[in-house]
Amino acid sequence: MHMEDTVQGAALQLQQLTADYSGWRFGLGGSGHWWAVRRNECLRARSRDELELKLREHLGARQDA
Repeated sequence: MHMEDTVQGAALQLQQLTADYSGWRFGLGGSGHWWAVRRNECLRARSRDELELKLREHLGARQDA
């Protein structure tokens, strides 16, 4: 896989997360960690899937409160 393919794939995944989770900012750090930030909330994960799982859990916990 070429570096351009990897970058384009990550960019598409970041766009999808942004579309699915309004108000959150997303990124992929140089360390390979994915992150999501909203106000004073910050989540980090080693993969996009793990990040999305953490987001769902975090948002679900807030609705239960």
